[in-house]
Amino acid sequence: RLLTFDPNKRITVCDALAHPYLKQHHDPQDEPIAIHPCTFEMEMDDYPIAELKKLIWQETGLIKNNIISEQMPIIPS
Repeated sequence: RLLTFDPNKRITVCDALAHPYLKQHHDPQDEPIAIHPCTFEMEMDDYPIAELKKLIWQETGLIKNNIISEQMPIIPS
């Protein structure tokens, strides 16, 4: 039920957190609940597909560069 594709058939967040699969990660004392739903200043639906692809490629390029720089050995000077 945790991975049900149809959101109307999925279990709630509270039920998912109480599920045995997530038990080791569940701490009711340390799980704040948002008072207001999260909103985004920009909605991705407003972008043309080509622009979205460009943004995704830029983001993945940044991530790739970060991974590469973390893996490169530091040579003392």
